[in-house]
Amino acid sequence: MVHRLTARAAIALLVLACSSNLFASEAPSCELKVREGYRFYEISGNSLDQLREQINQKGTKWSDGKVYSALTNWDIHYKYRVTSNNGRYSVRSADTTVEICYYLPRLDADSCTPELASRWKDYLTHLQRHEYGHKDLAVQAASQVNEMFATLPSFGSEEELAAEITKRTEEKFRHLKEIQIDYDRDTRHGETQGAVLLSAGGAGGA
Repeated sequence: MVHRLTARAAIALLVLACSSNLFASEAPSCELKVREGYRFYEISGNSLDQLREQINQKGTKWSDGKVYSALTNWDIHYKYRVTSNNGRYSVRSADTTVEICYYLPRLDADSCTPELASRWKDYLTHLQRHEYGHKDLAVQAASQVNEMFATLPSFGSEEELAAEITKRTEEKFRHLKEIQIDYDRDTRHGETQGAVLLSAGGAGGA
C-alpha cells in the first residue's frame, strides 16, 4: 500500500541587528511557502496480479520489510531575522518552506484493458488522497512553526533566542514524525481510504 519517509528538517539563521525601537510594537512578519513535486516509477500489465507484481518490484521498501506503492517525502526549512531593542532580542521576520515530493506508480495504459485502466484510476485516486494527507500534516506543522515565530517573546541575547527556537522547533518536528506514523497506522497505509487494488471478486491488495 502506501507509506512515507520523514525527511530531515533543514534550519537556516539570518541575523539582522537593529537598535532602533521603530518596530518594537510590531508583530513579526511570517511567510509560509509550499512546493510540491512528483516522481514516478513506470508499471505495466494486463491483470491486477501483474500490476501488484510490478509494484512489489519497483515500489518503496520500508523498514518493516514491506513494499509500499507510494511515498511522500517532506522537508521543512526555516530562516528568521532578529531585531534588537533596548538590549532585548526578538524575531523580526521569518520564512518557512515546506518541500513535498510524491513518489507514485504510473501505469502504461497501452498495456492493459479499458476495464483494468478504470480500476487503476480509481485506486490511484485513493492512493493520492492518502499521500496528500501526509502533505497536509507537514504543512500544518510548518504553520505552527510560523505561529511560534509570531508569538515568541524577547530574550536577553541572540543565543538565548536561538536556543529557544531550536528547542521549540525540534519538539514540533518530533511531534510531526509521531503523527505521521499514527496517520499510517490509523488508515492502514491508505486501506481505510480505499487505496486497495481489488480483484473482480473484491479481494486482494497492493
